[in-house]
Amino acid sequence: MALPFFRKSKDKVASPARKAVPAPAAEPLTTETLLTMDMGGSGIVVEESSGAAHSPVDEAAILYASGQPDMAERLLKELLATGDRRAWHMLFDLYGIQNREKEFDQLALDYAMRFETSPPVWDATGGNNAASKPQQDQAASLELPGLLDKKAAAILREGVAAIAKNAAVRIDFSGIAMVDESGAEECAHILAAARKARRKLKVSGVDRLIALLQDLNRATHSRAVHWLLLLELYQTLGQEANFDDLAVDYAVRFEVSPPSWSEVQAAEVVQATPDEPLDDALRLAGEITPANDSALQQLGSYAATHNEVLVDLSQVTRVDYGSVSQFISVLMQCLGSGKTITLRGHNALIHELFRIMGIDQLAQLIPHHPD
Repeated sequence: MALPFFRKSKDKVASPARKAVPAPAAEPLTTETLLTMDMGGSGIVVEESSGAAHSPVDEAAILYASGQPDMAERLLKELLATGDRRAWHMLFDLYGIQNREKEFDQLALDYAMRFETSPPVWDATGGNNAASKPQQDQAASLELPGLLDKKAAAILREGVAAIAKNAAVRIDFSGIAMVDESGAEECAHILAAARKARRKLKVSGVDRLIALLQDLNRATHSRAVHWLLLLELYQTLGQEANFDDLAVDYAVRFEVSPPSWSEVQAAEVVQATPDEPLDDALRLAGEITPANDSALQQLGSYAATHNEVLVDLSQVTRVDYGSVSQFISVLMQCLGSGKTITLRGHNALIHELFRIMGIDQLAQLIPHHPD
């Protein structure tokens, strides 16, 4: 069986650039050498032949892989009018990698209008595409422990304070199983302060905490601080009807005036971060470049001890064009040893590069954007 794939040829003359995109200043796009791998009974044989011209999507993927994201973005924007969803998803992932939420949201609106379907959703915690989440957003996720006490509240306060004021704060309440009075009081103050400061909040597992507080409030000797935390949660979530009903019950129960409703931006309710897949995948991260080839060394070591080579690339932002030949070399060694290869979770920019270079002929590809 012959499997075609491409590699960069430094001996070839640069191909002419498309009129819409000027030639890169640092390193022009080069023509490619088509390698044919014969998986015959005698082993792997590689033959070279002339490569075909690149499509505009191919050019954008190569520009990005070559460290020229601005030129890749310019070309991808031109391609949006063609309706090629590959270009749209590549641009979504580029904006995610660069932490450009405003541009991402505008693109999502245009996508929904163009294709009449739901667009990808920006998720600063990694749900959209972990490879495309900046480190500052990944750090902006606060998971509270099983006991919401004064110590847990201190963790929440310090965590919120450490996150940039223009960044979303994600709070995961799903692990809370008990709430003491000091923790309830402190947590209510922290949420109120974040709300008044107009911090952008994303919360998960909040239904469980609400149900827990409702149970506490139904007890004969319920504590006012638990009621006040529940009121603050309703305020944070923008649930005015629930807030008003509880405020009336609070006034009757404790014979004091309840807090007043305030019109502010409601927190966004998101799904709790899923657990890591329970498998033996090799998880790579960052950029794979000639100067930083530790990821490929990890791949080689992992492949040497596994018959099923499963590589998770969801945390990889870019595979440099100059590293592809070495990447292919490792994959070919795996195939030569009879191993199966699966590459998963990679962003759309990497997926198109893999397709151009024929890696889809060497491994099963499961990109983050399946379409």
